[in-house]
Amino acid sequence: MTGKSTELERRNVPVLASQSVLSQVAWTMGSPSIVLPFLAVSLEMPMFLAGALVSVRQAGNMISDMFFAVPVSAKQQKKRSIALTEVAIGACLLAAIVVAAIGGSPMVAAAFVLAFFAIGMIEEVQALMFTDLWGDHLRSKSRIWMSYLQLGAGGLGAIGLTLTLHHLTSDNPPFSRHSTVIAVSAGFFVLSGLSILALAELSRSQPQAQTGRRAAGQFLSDARAMFEFAWFRRYLTMRLPLVGVSLSVPFFALIAAEAHHGSAKGLTALIISSATGYLVAAPLWQLVNMKSHRAVMVAGSLMVGVTGVVLVAVHYLHLDHDVHLHAIALFVATVATTGIGSARKLYFIDTAPKEQRVKASAAIKSICRLVAIVGSAGLAAVAHMNEVALAVAFLTLCSFWSAIACYRLVTPQPKDAERAT
Repeated sequence: MTGKSTELERRNVPVLASQSVLSQVAWTMGSPSIVLPFLAVSLEMPMFLAGALVSVRQAGNMISDMFFAVPVSAKQQKKRSIALTEVAIGACLLAAIVVAAIGGSPMVAAAFVLAFFAIGMIEEVQALMFTDLWGDHLRSKSRIWMSYLQLGAGGLGAIGLTLTLHHLTSDNPPFSRHSTVIAVSAGFFVLSGLSILALAELSRSQPQAQTGRRAAGQFLSDARAMFEFAWFRRYLTMRLPLVGVSLSVPFFALIAAEAHHGSAKGLTALIISSATGYLVAAPLWQLVNMKSHRAVMVAGSLMVGVTGVVLVAVHYLHLDHDVHLHAIALFVATVATTGIGSARKLYFIDTAPKEQRVKASAAIKSICRLVAIVGSAGLAAVAHMNEVALAVAFLTLCSFWSAIACYRLVTPQPKDAERAT
């Protein structure tokens, strides 16, 4: 970095650090994977809809990837747009709970579907912008430090706030307690958006390479071309079972909501367990990742699989009346999926040839999101027609399959990756 860039980084690090922590608190307390499905079940929405909200969010993510990636990349100044996305996500959360408070069942269901779709689109656009923003304004060491600070401090903040709200609202009805948590989350999204406005952005002398919107036809053509490469087919074969592992968090939350949505401490326990999971995952997986990405993915998959076996067993033995059991299960799943997410990204960078990396990443993300959309909708139907425990049982099998696939297909060293491409 030049002297001017280094000076700007020193000024911007505190801004980005505070913004990332505020955003992490907001995402943890208003989690679309945990808190909103829990609220949906507590409002007695059909289980199919509560589970299918995962598919709706993934559909929003995929649309943003396909149609907004290039325009976002071409945008030179991003802080105001990021601030607007933070405020917009907070507004989606507030709108959902306001409609839930005053509307009938069809209106509430429609509001949740629209909120999840909008959040899915907005969060992916925001992720694309943050990728560029952090790349432009932070050095590699600062990015790593910031990532762990975000998980650690954000997790601690969410735990403290959730416990405080639990004590303040313990005598209130369930919906009042849940909506208070979501309203505070929305407030932190707004604070996060305001805080990033203090960023001093670098000015670019010329626009980035391409400004036109990528055609869907070109996108599909690029994705089909990737299947000609052996390394891509091998990576995708390993990656697809991990989709089932990633779905464990929302479906573990659903089985917990089914059992404890009327409990005074159900949602509090789940938020604290997931926040603690983020807190533990950062230092734990950092150490393991330094030695072996395969070890992280295999261990994480086995953790989810074993936890799923325990959940299904205690459910059918009618022993799942203690909320702490579900809190522990969600903690384990959060730790596991956080580690897997980091390891698979690092392994992809090690494996993919540089000239194919961008197209391959786009193709893999889209294929996996399609599988997640279809899979979560199917599991939601199973949960609706039978029990959530059956959906969890299927995810448990996927997790063991994933552990085997990762062990057999992930090469121990980057240099051993397929070079015949």
